[in-house]
Amino acid sequence: MLSYTVPAVGEAEAAEYTSAAGVTPQPSATDLIRGQRYIAARFNSRWLSEWEGNLVPDAVKHAIIEAAVIEARRPGSLSPVSTPATDKVLIGAGKLTWERVKGASGPDAFIPRSAIIDGLLAGLVRSAMGSVSFLMRA
Repeated sequence: MLSYTVPAVGEAEAAEYTSAAGVTPQPSATDLIRGQRYIAARFNSRWLSEWEGNLVPDAVKHAIIEAAVIEARRPGSLSPVSTPATDKVLIGAGKLTWERVKGASGPDAFIPRSAIIDGLLAGLVRSAMGSVSFLMRA
């Protein structure tokens, strides 16, 4: 499990990852711990396996960095603003008609999502019981 207080990724490792991809801005130590807390809160109860010797897999470290970049670009953005529980889909254009996204319920529905983070961690976590990914809209 990821710690909420002990960093799994350092600034140098994050800079190496983001620089290789041309990603800016570089996340700070504060952004990294905020990103890690987001990943821990969302996935700690769903990891498929324990990590030997508390060695965090590279995909998890990369997800932490991706979350930190999101936080660096817009502080506080990992806090819910638009979530699957509040998202709507346009179903009629004559008289604008909207429908709530199907399957957007439960605790996971109130957590902001990132396609990159979901992709990085797809093989490492169980799906949330009864949830539908934001990529799987009806």
